[in-house]
Amino acid sequence: MEFGALFYQVLTLFLLILVGWGVRRLGLFTDEVTTGVSRFLVNVALPALVIDSMQLPFDPALAREGGMLALAAGAFYAGAILFALVFPRLIRARPEERPVFAFLVVFANTGFMGYPVVRAIWGEKAVFLAAIYNLLFSLLIFTVGVLLLTGAKAGWKEVSPRVLLSPGIVSVAVGLSLFFLSVQLPEVIGGPIAMLGALTTPLSMIVIGALLARLDPRTIFGNPRVYIYAGVRLLLLPLAALVLLRPFVTDPLVLGVCVVLAAMPGATNAALFAEEYGVNPELASQAVFITTLFCIATIPWIAGLVT
Repeated sequence: MEFGALFYQVLTLFLLILVGWGVRRLGLFTDEVTTGVSRFLVNVALPALVIDSMQLPFDPALAREGGMLALAAGAFYAGAILFALVFPRLIRARPEERPVFAFLVVFANTGFMGYPVVRAIWGEKAVFLAAIYNLLFSLLIFTVGVLLLTGAKAGWKEVSPRVLLSPGIVSVAVGLSLFFLSVQLPEVIGGPIAMLGALTTPLSMIVIGALLARLDPRTIFGNPRVYIYAGVRLLLLPLAALVLLRPFVTDPLVLGVCVVLAAMPGATNAALFAEEYGVNPELASQAVFITTLFCIATIPWIAGLVT
């Protein structure tokens, strides 16, 4: 896919973000509405999209691609976690900033933004693979993510086995079971699931915009370390994934999905996690805003390298 077409796909999504920003600034969305829609996405629409994307007849080749994707994503996350342990000190982050920068190096917006982007570039098959990638994301964010924000000793107390019952993980388990058993849901069930999944792209972009609209524009652009982080998040990490995974991942779709998901902006729930654990939510919000703003240019370029 040419850069122009990729740019158009991402620009379309970014315009929906602007819609979300506008409706929040105009008061059409309140904080309560934004939170409610966000919960609906996480607990209903995104899981429905995952299940719908896996409504495919069992295909050994696709199963192998899913396994290859899991291995590649695991390798990427392992490297990102190791890098996150040293990155805050490399940029001379203040002590109160280090947990947030470490968290944001590892965790990107591979759900709300990742699914729509890979779907726009490669179609439903890419959503299937993205669901495998996000299974690892869900497992890690509630374990490693908590540890990065709170410190290893205190963090273990916050890790709950209930994470295994989160809608994101359950939907992948259900979708994979249906895929491996070649079970097609009846239209009376599959139809509504497909319709709910179709809400994910527009609603997720609108929610991102509404969340970003909470920030005071005067305070967003003043931290130079955020720009260094943006370069790492949007360029260094995906390019490193491309260089390091290409010799081992022979399937171009698997490699492409991994690299493009690695190029997503900072995770939108970083601010929510930071606020919950009392670790500089303002910095998390700044980093998410800056990377989301810049990704309109970087994602098409990164995607152009693997398509």
